[in-house]
Amino acid sequence: MSHQDLVRLFQEMAPGLRRYLSRFGPSISADDVAQDAFARLAAAKPGTIEAPRAWLFRTAHNIALNELKRQKIAATDAVGDIAALERPCDGPSPEDVVVRAEEAERLRAILELLPERQRVALILFKIEGLSHKEIGARLGVSHRTVERYIADAIAHCHDYLSAFRAED
Repeated sequence: MSHQDLVRLFQEMAPGLRRYLSRFGPSISADDVAQDAFARLAAAKPGTIEAPRAWLFRTAHNIALNELKRQKIAATDAVGDIAALERPCDGPSPEDVVVRAEEAERLRAILELLPERQRVALILFKIEGLSHKEIGARLGVSHRTVERYIADAIAHCHDYLSAFRAED
């Protein structure tokens, strides 16, 4: 699926997908789940998804169900395992530290390649946790424009990461 096809699909499907996800209630962020489903679609290997619309709704449905399950488990595990506090914490291996540092540098490089508004929207959404409306207010654009910026940024990141993986 090309970048343009993904953007067009996002523009067409995002409102209906968010309406569908609103059925899961207020404990699920329809915007976040829809964005995650589109990100997974963008990350899918080209040519592996025959019916993107159906795949998108099924994926979003599964993400929402998993989030509900996670919330239920988190509520029952609020006390935690006290015995785990007594065990020493194992830190990452030196190899893991190097790999993570390389991945972080790669991500920084990819983010620098993005157009400024896409980069800012993606950072505000994924790192700062702002909603599309809040990002739109900061950037002076509509929430639909923010959706487009984020979808474009994710698609570009996917393309750049694919290029990096091909080099390795």
